[in-house]
Amino acid sequence: MAFLSSAHLTIAPVALPLLSAILTLALPRFGRTLSLLGALATLAAAMALVTQAASGNDAVYLLGNWQAPFGIALLADRLSAWAVLATAWVLFGVLVFIVGGDQDRAAFTHPLFHVLWMGVNGAFLTADVFNLFVFFEVMLVGSYGLALLGAGPREAGATLRYVAINLAGSALFLIAAGLLYGVAGSLSFADLAQRLPALAPADQPLARAGAGLLAVVFLLKAAALPLSAWLPQTYGRISPVSAAAFTLLTKLGAYSLLRITSLWGPALDDGSFSNCVLLAGVGTMLLAGFGALASLSLTQVATWGVLGSSGFLLIVFNVGSLQTLAAGLMYLPASAASASALYLVADLHARGRLGNAKLWLLAAAVCAGGLPPAASFLAKIQALHGLLASSAFAWVAVALLLASLMLVIGFARAGLRAAGAVGGPAHCVERLALLWLCGGVVALTVFAAPVQRYALAAAAGLASPNAYVRAVLGARPVGVMP
Repeated sequence: MAFLSSAHLTIAPVALPLLSAILTLALPRFGRTLSLLGALATLAAAMALVTQAASGNDAVYLLGNWQAPFGIALLADRLSAWAVLATAWVLFGVLVFIVGGDQDRAAFTHPLFHVLWMGVNGAFLTADVFNLFVFFEVMLVGSYGLALLGAGPREAGATLRYVAINLAGSALFLIAAGLLYGVAGSLSFADLAQRLPALAPADQPLARAGAGLLAVVFLLKAAALPLSAWLPQTYGRISPVSAAAFTLLTKLGAYSLLRITSLWGPALDDGSFSNCVLLAGVGTMLLAGFGALASLSLTQVATWGVLGSSGFLLIVFNVGSLQTLAAGLMYLPASAASASALYLVADLHARGRLGNAKLWLLAAAVCAGGLPPAASFLAKIQALHGLLASSAFAWVAVALLLASLMLVIGFARAGLRAAGAVGGPAHCVERLALLWLCGGVVALTVFAAPVQRYALAAAAGLASPNAYVRAVLGARPVGVMP
């Protein structure tokens, strides 16, 4: 399609879900077909984006044809393209499951689903602070609606708490953006990377305050300790299908934190902030491990698994090693897909339809628990190797092993309890969705070598952010000579 040409490929993961949301809202009679076709198109765009990024081309799209930092810029580098593909893989599988289980009869299911998808993709691709806030809010609007679909009093109460905590986060986000703009005169990631080091000494404390508030917002989104109480109270109580669609939302918090620290860290952080985030990641993983040990249901143990994966990403993204960072990039899609699969299995169990899908219970538990031969296991082994390369991080490796062991025990106990239940058969399309999600983890394992090469190249790009800055600020509007 002409729309998916290289000139427009960067905007496609945002525009296609928006178009799908509009069409499914305007033509509800054909909503299911239009939704699946839109999802396939978005998945194809995400695959093409990764193929383009793998060649080393950072593609910039200037919305409104205004040059950065004055206009809105989207950038697809190896990191953002990889995150967009992970999102497409997970949400496509969840959508197929929803359709196969006939769980899309509630009004606005498909429009809300694509609004959520649009917000997540936009947040991964945006190149400035304010539009990151905008896409966060778009994503949250979709998540609020999906969390309330078919909700009873218990689900509604959990959703209200989720709304309240995110409204507080949004307020902090705006304050942080205002501080940064007031002191630096820009909100472009790339422009701030140049302006922050040149600030007068009197302005540095205010800049650090703005960046620190922004980091707190991202830690809240990632459900990092001590800001993690909302996640078990929300994901563990809403519909498992809705929770399956939300597994990447916490990863978005870790991603956003990684993006700003890689660009602004040298100007604002003397190492103490990274150490605080590292401690928060370790605490989050240990909390998730104890929570999994205390859980008996699949939904609850999957929720603690999501929290544990968030803690793991915070650890590997802040150690400062290319090896651990690459391990985190491999772990991100594997953990999201396996957690989503486990939530969907929990939904089958809750509806008494796990009868012929118990194999997928085992597969999802193995993938989510990070057991061999899952890609998440390979990622953890690589992360441990990177942590043990420095004696300063040996204690982090021990904590990671302990937390992982507790999570595995929790997954095993909840899985054995669920496997003993007697139920009717799952629909073949529901099992196909589980095959898609678990198959993605298997594919990451089979193609671990090229995935690792891609992840290491992405990590190297983050370690040398000048290419990102040049790509964003050097992009010229169409029709303007360089």
